[in-house]
Amino acid sequence: MDSAILRAMPHSASVNRICSLLKPDNDARPTFLFGAGASFSSGVPLAAESVRRLAKQAYADFVLAGKTYPDQIKPSEWTAWLQRQSWFIHGEDKLAENFPLVVEHLLKPEAYRQRSLLDLMALRREVGEGYRAVAELVLRGLAGTILTTNFDVCLPKALNDKQPHIRHVAEVNRGPQDFNEFGLFARAQIVWLHGKAEQYTDRNLISETQKLDPELIQRLAPLLEAPPLVVVGYRGAEPSIMSSLLGEETGIKFRHGVYWCNKQGDTPHPQVDALARRLGSNFQYLEIDSFDALFRDLNHELAGVQRFAPPPSPEELKQFDDQIVSGATLADVDVDLALTTLKRYSAKLERGAIDSQQLKPLMRELGLLVNDGGTERPTVGCMLLFGRDPGRFFPHSIIAGTVNEKKRKLFGGNLISQHMAVLDWFEEEKINPQIKVKGRRQHESRSAYPDRALVELLVNMIVHRDYSVLQPSLINVVPQQFVRFSNPGAPSAAASRRLTLGPDGAFEPVPQFSDLRNRALCDVFFGISAMERAGTGLTDTRELAEGFGGAATFAYPPGMDSFTAELFRLRPSAGSEIVARDNRPVGTYVLNLLSFASIPAGLTHIKLTARRWDELGEKEPLSEAGEFVFEWRTGDLWTFAPEVLVNTLFAPVADGRARTISLEEVDKDPVLQAKFSWLCRIHFEAYLKRFEPRGLIIEKNKKGYPAKRAYFTALKGNNRPIIYDTPLRKNVRRDVVKRRGEGQKTWFECEGFGYEVVRQADIWGIRIKPFYMFAKRDGVSPLPGYMRTSKATRRIKFDRNANVESDLAFWARFLAEGGSTINIGNALVGDLLLEGSFVSVDVQEGGLIDGSSAEDRRTA
Repeated sequence: MDSAILRAMPHSASVNRICSLLKPDNDARPTFLFGAGASFSSGVPLAAESVRRLAKQAYADFVLAGKTYPDQIKPSEWTAWLQRQSWFIHGEDKLAENFPLVVEHLLKPEAYRQRSLLDLMALRREVGEGYRAVAELVLRGLAGTILTTNFDVCLPKALNDKQPHIRHVAEVNRGPQDFNEFGLFARAQIVWLHGKAEQYTDRNLISETQKLDPELIQRLAPLLEAPPLVVVGYRGAEPSIMSSLLGEETGIKFRHGVYWCNKQGDTPHPQVDALARRLGSNFQYLEIDSFDALFRDLNHELAGVQRFAPPPSPEELKQFDDQIVSGATLADVDVDLALTTLKRYSAKLERGAIDSQQLKPLMRELGLLVNDGGTERPTVGCMLLFGRDPGRFFPHSIIAGTVNEKKRKLFGGNLISQHMAVLDWFEEEKINPQIKVKGRRQHESRSAYPDRALVELLVNMIVHRDYSVLQPSLINVVPQQFVRFSNPGAPSAAASRRLTLGPDGAFEPVPQFSDLRNRALCDVFFGISAMERAGTGLTDTRELAEGFGGAATFAYPPGMDSFTAELFRLRPSAGSEIVARDNRPVGTYVLNLLSFASIPAGLTHIKLTARRWDELGEKEPLSEAGEFVFEWRTGDLWTFAPEVLVNTLFAPVADGRARTISLEEVDKDPVLQAKFSWLCRIHFEAYLKRFEPRGLIIEKNKKGYPAKRAYFTALKGNNRPIIYDTPLRKNVRRDVVKRRGEGQKTWFECEGFGYEVVRQADIWGIRIKPFYMFAKRDGVSPLPGYMRTSKATRRIKFDRNANVESDLAFWARFLAEGGSTINIGNALVGDLLLEGSFVSVDVQEGGLIDGSSAEDRRTA
């Protein structure tokens, strides 16, 4: 394509260009073509969003039999169902292409289709300011004929609101052969290219969107040939428009030009690019901020110039986790945890990657953030999932774990952290011990309870409990017998109908039945692969338990308003039947890698005129620029800050404009990978400086640069203790610096770690290598190299696997300050997050001989 065609005008220039087309002294008024983007600000969804809403409605009507209000259905429910359809086109960027497919395959019969489309396009808020401005231009005679692929009422409503000043609005092609009101010089005229939904001539089936009515095209030809054509809010995907109306077969040359408006950053559809190539200089891309902004500015620029202007549906009763938390704000939410969790959620649902800028819109979509009288507040579900201190609002939202109803251990915090903490508790020997099970020919060693069964019951407890009941959830372990899970919440009406409760409240699980008490919680836990929606959790638990020679029972005990599940283990010294399930032990290997939970969308590069640090500092206050890498010999500067901010911050010394390099490009180029690694290390070192008051310092090399190692220093000439919490114990003391020797021979053994940014198995992260620094009498300065070597050699013999694992656990808790993530970004970079724990990998460890004997297997 010619480079002049690709070069779109900026918004202000686009406004001026279209203003010149609307001047009264022009021979003809331009013809406008509007698409779905024109109605977006009026609450009418775009094609992709229409697919989501129609699919959700069809799922509610046909799969859930209309028993659940569509707004209560979470994305993971209907998305998984939609993606299983054989005709579905996968990919978030291709979701809009499914619109005619959804209409054809899901909206049946015709009456249901018409009702669904009318409901989809119903005006649920005030008409957008863009349409109001269009009506002003029509009123003043500057615009007349508007072609539209839409069938919502936004445009006719905006024009009819100008009555009696606009006496009549002609509407063409509402139904077959509806051309009675058509006129080449009509003052106000709407041409419904795909028909009007009220008459049900909407053309959205695949077979209906290939061609327009030939007579309609013939009548429209003069309005396309003589005046300019301005296209706004239309993506150009339908063959009926791009081929039948604007295609080469019509013979229209568009001598007065086609002006195609695109929002900044939008990629033109291939069919639009093909039209641009065919028309050459008669085609021009125009960049606009939005439909509303374009017509608002046009109306303002042409002020005084003339050529001769539904209430929301009642809100359904919300579930408890959808209700607003009174008094809570976004500041009460751990946004880092929300971002890392919802990144996994988006990946699971094939929604594409999200960053910090998209976090709040996604949380709004999921119903986790709600507008409350102009203030955005978290819902109960949001606070339970991601709250910094959920106990402030819901002190009962804890899990109490006991052994023989003693040694009570409380698991507080948000549900994500509770989930991880209880899983760690399950790993303890006293909770799920390793036992020897006698078989027919040999014995095997395995855990008393199936790990997956414990996980299923834990997730069931977290997502299905009734959080409006002011009682905690309970887990009680009776050694050598069973584990009991007790959850507040009486059976719902749906559960009461489907389950057959015995006199003691016991029931048999019903396969494929799931009663979602907390849809927001279930939605997120499904999205992070912690649960499935098939309604098989209790059934799987029973099968797993029986496969281990145990059992599982479930009940709603009479008069208790709670759910109880009991997982029984194999009786001591009992045999075990052979089961058709892979029960080989799994070893968990912990890698010394803190992986990135979130990375900015790209690396920003700008060329500077400065060639010295002092020169750069004179012209630009470096404190405002955050962390960056500056190669003073070449003038190249690399940062994670957004391109717009970089252009502003370094404008005094910039040698050209900044550009963003995508992570895909970085992954393909070893040089860019080195820049990325370097920049991440700079951010990590800036983060480490916060620990200097606690005695952790970064070692410097002979030139004064960071040596990629950090270590603790002595506390006033003595040991340095660090108090920290683990998932299982609080206030754990660890002496990270120990004084050795006496008098003049005093030296210190200081814990530390080396660090480097690496890409391991396609995962970016920071590799941590614990080590010991041996310091002089001051507890800070390193001993000479030869002395450190000898002491390190003696120290190695005390290191064992258990010690190494303990060291890694300490460093993870210390660096994350007890949190789930480590934010090494800054005010300009909100997406640079590390996981708060080291990467772990589960590996099956089958024996070398037939069977599961542990004697020939290496342990993790």
